[in-house]
Amino acid sequence: MAFQYGVIEGLYDQDKQWSWESRNAYASFCAGKGFDFYIYAPKNDPYLREQWDQPWPENDFNHLNTLGLELKQKNVRFGLGITPFNVRELSQTSRQQLKQKIASINQLNPEILCILFDDFSNDIDDLAKTQADIAEFIAGESTATQFIVVGTYYSKDPLLQRVYGAMPEGYWADLGQYLDPQFEIFWTGDHVISLGYDQPGLQEMTDQFQRKPFLWDNYPVNDTDWLKNRLRLYTFTGRPWQISDWCSGHAVNPMIQPWLSMIPLATLSDLYHQKDRFDGHASFKQAVNDLCGKELASAIQDNLLYFTEEGTLNFSGFTRKRLEKTFSEFQSEKEQPFTREILKWLQPSE
Repeated sequence: MAFQYGVIEGLYDQDKQWSWESRNAYASFCAGKGFDFYIYAPKNDPYLREQWDQPWPENDFNHLNTLGLELKQKNVRFGLGITPFNVRELSQTSRQQLKQKIASINQLNPEILCILFDDFSNDIDDLAKTQADIAEFIAGESTATQFIVVGTYYSKDPLLQRVYGAMPEGYWADLGQYLDPQFEIFWTGDHVISLGYDQPGLQEMTDQFQRKPFLWDNYPVNDTDWLKNRLRLYTFTGRPWQISDWCSGHAVNPMIQPWLSMIPLATLSDLYHQKDRFDGHASFKQAVNDLCGKELASAIQDNLLYFTEEGTLNFSGFTRKRLEKTFSEFQSEKEQPFTREILKWLQPSE
């Protein structure tokens, strides 16, 4: 399969979930920017994680179905990500529960199914083999045409071993050995939130996985406690276009703010289309102008350092009031989705 790039919605924050209206807006956005896919995999959807064995409420299921249809109408591939939380083996009970869940997911007709073993205990015998067996079973029940796995250790970041325990020796190579070639494998890089990527690092994981990694890029993510006070609006940096040669795909994980996330995400499309001609700053300026309109774009550019570097934790009362006054004045239909998110972000945390 040719290299592909798109969006993976993977938010953790329980209090700041995306609206269905915002998600549906991504159908047109992704289509307009040539994104191949949109994967619904928020960590704050319990019916994909801690309560994966329970059915979605009817209203949520219907919203998901509508989202999938909106994406397909725009020729954007629809994906879902499920975490088989606390499945430690393929017992008779877990097989039956997984069958029921995948049958429900099949009704939504996703083309991509992600099987996510990240961020829960590694206290399982033969971890890589067990995860490969579970992934194979799920894929066998699914009508999707593409499968992507996240391992428990999806980065070199020592944070993962501090939180989840020591990685079993040879885990990455074992995962590559046991997983059928039909599966892609997600990788976030040297860190969970990586500053950039290079060929040696990605080639090392290609050798380990026995296939090119599929990049799960946590930019412009801001749902961690140390990033919530910032809006990561600027262009993609540290990501050379040659990633399209080094990886099988590139999935980018947005911010808490869905509309503002479109600004940096739009620059990814330019990166892969323009290649050596890519000018990150020019791409950012064009993206913010196209999305927000000239006047709001100018105000965002004038205050970019306050959003991306200083952040709300460091704002004086004067700065906060000035920004609130500045952005509350933009009230057109095109501007409002963006200014609403800026004004909400400016509110002091409780």
